[in-house]
Amino acid sequence: MVAGGLTVATLGVASGASMAAFPNVSDCPTRAPGAAVCIDVQSTSGFLRIKDFSVPIGTSFEIRGAITDAASGNRFVPPTGTTGVFSKPIQVPGGLLGIDFPIPGNAVTARAELAGSPSLVRFDLQTQGLQIPLKLALSNPIIGPGCQIGSNSSPVRVNLITGTTNPPAPNRPISGRFGTLGAVGDVFVVAGNLNVDNSLSIPGASGCGIGLGLINSIVNLKLKLPAAAGTNEMQVGNDLALKFIA
Repeated sequence: MVAGGLTVATLGVASGASMAAFPNVSDCPTRAPGAAVCIDVQSTSGFLRIKDFSVPIGTSFEIRGAITDAASGNRFVPPTGTTGVFSKPIQVPGGLLGIDFPIPGNAVTARAELAGSPSLVRFDLQTQGLQIPLKLALSNPIIGPGCQIGSNSSPVRVNLITGTTNPPAPNRPISGRFGTLGAVGDVFVVAGNLNVDNSLSIPGASGCGIGLGLINSIVNLKLKLPAAAGTNEMQVGNDLALKFIA
């Protein structure tokens, strides 16, 4: 345990890269030009709501790497050979048919991936705000291997803050929060943050199935896509680790 009641736990493995025990800065690219601080952000709870359909986030998401100093542009630099974004699949409630029942071929999982270059990730050390372009890779025997929501050219642009949002209608402002400060050795830990965004828009599905796009239409119908800004919400409970590079 660490300050604030944070449990050190292993989160598992996803997409060929390890999600780490918390806190972990062991693969931080400290030799990157201008590298100033190592970060490790791991989700502990939360959800993505698309209109009135909600997908749980839980402990499925992690971002780790280095942030450069101001002279180098406060860039995010991922660990070598990775995008710096690590995730594991989460179950989509109701599967493809909207029925929570073990029907063969019905189960669908979603996994968050970085959409584009790691240089597009922005993390504010003062406010603990996170800007990141994402795409959701969907997996199911029927929808095929290339089914996704968002893409590198048309991502889900997430702006997660710990303050109060100012969303378009019909959404109303919601607030995040700072967690509890502690330390594990020379690593600063902020446990129990809540980052929120309810101004994001979510594009329709692409690459699902083959033929005339019928599976794309089924996925869009199930998840109520595309979904305009003001109709969606993302909340991510998380723990943050910071280690300043000497």
